[in-house]
Amino acid sequence: MKHVTIKDVAKAAGVSITTVSFVLNRRADMVISQAVQRKVMAVAEKLDYHPSALAAGLAGKRTRNLGVIFYLEDQPISNPFYSFVIEGVVKETLAQGFNVYFSYMESVYKGYPSLPKIVREKNVDGILVIGRCDPKMAADTKNRKIPIVAIDNFPRLKGIDTIQIDNRRGGALAVEHLAQLGHKQIGFLGAGLDRPSLQERLEGWRSEMHKFGLAPTSDLIFKVDQLTFWEGYGRAKEILKDRKEVTALFCVNDEVAAGVLRAAREIGRKVPQDLSVVGFDNIVMSNYTDPPLTTISVAKEYMGKMGVNRLLQMIENEDQKAVRLEVPIELVVRESTAKAPTRARG
Repeated sequence: MKHVTIKDVAKAAGVSITTVSFVLNRRADMVISQAVQRKVMAVAEKLDYHPSALAAGLAGKRTRNLGVIFYLEDQPISNPFYSFVIEGVVKETLAQGFNVYFSYMESVYKGYPSLPKIVREKNVDGILVIGRCDPKMAADTKNRKIPIVAIDNFPRLKGIDTIQIDNRRGGALAVEHLAQLGHKQIGFLGAGLDRPSLQERLEGWRSEMHKFGLAPTSDLIFKVDQLTFWEGYGRAKEILKDRKEVTALFCVNDEVAAGVLRAAREIGRKVPQDLSVVGFDNIVMSNYTDPPLTTISVAKEYMGKMGVNRLLQMIENEDQKAVRLEVPIELVVRESTAKAPTRARG
């Protein structure tokens, strides 16, 4: 089968080789009309042109490169959770004798032109997507015969390998711990419940409340707009003033829980004597809050390692069925939880 060259793309698009090169490499310093850019990209997609595969030799050769893709605005490198997942990815990739390339996605996926360059040019043997993942982008990547594994992804993806947290068990462990301490009014504080991981944590909270004979009523589900310290702080001020019967809060991440601790201190609700708080993720900060935070610990680096190993399995055997792998969790008890106040237990 004849390999498509940049000359073929230029001829089919009716432009110069230089123009094709500038368009495919997204040279912002060159003024090329939108019409020409669209035409070149359409021809390149139709011909399935990917220069790096040719430059490396011929299609079928391994690059020994893995790609990591995420959205720039999500700032995963500095995120207190995803940064450790990425560290696990990097360590395992290098240990397996591969290189790792990082690439960002555009906010709105527009098809072939929006595919990261490392995917369009097949510079990698497989890719890992961290967090948010556009289903069409994942499908387009898979259609280009590039294995893809999504880590802690949202929304849900069909036919794509994923590495997830055992979120239901995490939500259940939080409620079990609090219920065994005598708490009856256990609130759930979270946001972005369109995310599968957070929906599952809510499901774990709800099922365990039923198990202990407690009512998981909708008025115990509190929402914030974002999973941040300041959102947790602001929402907790409202909850703790208006709902004095709530003696425990399960927060969907540690940042929100840290905000709750600050709000409780300012309002005069002592933690853990008057209010118990449980977080999720066990980020570094949870060791240093005041008091130190009881939380659901996730093996974050291991999550990255699992993603790499699954990807390598797929590279070696392209015919494997898509699987969902779950990372185990555990409850880490610190000083933000204690027995419910006597009035609440009575």
